[in-house]
Amino acid sequence: MKILSFGKIAAVFLVGSQIFASPISSFADQRSSIPDKMLAGTVIQYDENNNPVYLKTGTTLPLQISANTTLHKALTPEEQSVLDEENKMVQGILDEAKSLPFIHIDNPEPQPGMKVIYDGEGYLKDIIYPQDQKTIEVMSALPQNSRKAPGTYTYGAHNNSITITGTSAGKVLGTGRGTTFTDTMGDNDNNMKKGDCATKGEIDNPRFNTVISVRNLDNNIVYDFKKNDNGTLPDAVIDIWKDGVSYLGLTFSSTLSFSGRYYYEF
Repeated sequence: MKILSFGKIAAVFLVGSQIFASPISSFADQRSSIPDKMLAGTVIQYDENNNPVYLKTGTTLPLQISANTTLHKALTPEEQSVLDEENKMVQGILDEAKSLPFIHIDNPEPQPGMKVIYDGEGYLKDIIYPQDQKTIEVMSALPQNSRKAPGTYTYGAHNNSITITGTSAGKVLGTGRGTTFTDTMGDNDNNMKKGDCATKGEIDNPRFNTVISVRNLDNNIVYDFKKNDNGTLPDAVIDIWKDGVSYLGLTFSSTLSFSGRYYYEF
């Protein structure tokens, strides 16, 4: 294991015809706050002095257009009608939310034993608290079929937002980054399958098998997934299981993410 001991850097490397970049971060910064971005696949754990320690050294990624980036296809009249109605619904939720609280959630402060995992793009994937810490409930999931109080909650490097209206009945709208995961078991001791998704459990944990409409805003493809798991999702609003992303016109990979939104009623 290596203790991170570099000063603040902003390194750019030219290899052949591709440009690679390393994230800006300093040792002092990482002791006081969890970085939003590191090298892809990095795993760090904080020691007893709150120093970040490499458990896995990340790699650089080329700054290039994703192979999954597609142009918006021409919608059929029926698809356009669905999108128009959806946009009206979204605007209605946002208008209603203007009178509700707006809460920004920062990354939790580092603490001894905390493990931080970065995804294939170098953004936060998971934050794991040590089992002997009383603060473990900070990012633990809400009970199934529950969500935070009505309001808009924002977090992460991608301006993720989850808006909740109503208490016993209402609507949930999530907008921001979509990602993928590969867990084999869900939050109801269920076997995960294509078409399943996971929500950010500490903010929104709908009932098992809830139908959630997810739209890929990069290509305007929409699909109804089933919520059968939850996760920490420190920099995403929705997590799609494995090649279920094909329903959104995408090809699964560890570096895949997309701009998306999800919606359901309860």
